[in-house]
Amino acid sequence: MIDAIVEGDVLKAVTKAMVALVSEARFHFKDDTLHSRAVDPANVAMVIVNVPRDSFEVYKVDEEKIVGVDVNRIYDISKSIKKGELVELILENETTLKVKFGSVEYSVALIDPSAIRKEPKIPNLELPAKIVLDAGEFRKAISAADKISDHVIFRSDETGFYIEAEGDVDRITFHMSDAELIEFNRAEAKSMFSVEYLKEFMKVAGTGDILTIYLGNNYPVRLIFDVADGKAKVEYILAPRIEAE
Repeated sequence: MIDAIVEGDVLKAVTKAMVALVSEARFHFKDDTLHSRAVDPANVAMVIVNVPRDSFEVYKVDEEKIVGVDVNRIYDISKSIKKGELVELILENETTLKVKFGSVEYSVALIDPSAIRKEPKIPNLELPAKIVLDAGEFRKAISAADKISDHVIFRSDETGFYIEAEGDVDRITFHMSDAELIEFNRAEAKSMFSVEYLKEFMKVAGTGDILTIYLGNNYPVRLIFDVADGKAKVEYILAPRIEAE
């Protein structure tokens, strides 16, 4: 038996993060956290979500359980939850997840976890640059870059963090100095990434949410969002598109 009560904004943020890459995933109800991770069909990006026990109003897990979830379905349901409204997740058997909020109760059919693509191992990446900023600023930069190119360069050096995009005619540079960033270690790094993926990732980010970026030289980037007022953590790992010049 699993009975968990959490703010609807948390459920919405977690499922929105997952649907950016996959339509179904395994959810691990552990003693101390709700966890899920998946990789997109092209093996270019990975999503990892964690909701710690302390973020729940109620979190009763008789034994650790892995359930297969249609994340598109749960995300669609979560859109009906009012801001600040609590939602209850009840798992009484292996086949059905109940989702209750207000006067509404959904019974959602679960998927056999063995029928879902195997979860990826989380890569051990040593990325020298650490950049912490307002996720809303990142969202604006990617939105602007999308208007002129299908790829962007992330770059950091002692002068700050840059997002650069260049089209046939136009060029855009987003720059935040050390003083403007929440945290910055001034390390040098540079890699190029697909805007299409970043556009999907930024949908989880709201103004006031905190984004931590770990960046290397022609290495995957780690983008870690603290969402739903810090009650959930979403991490994306994205492979570099091509070697940056």
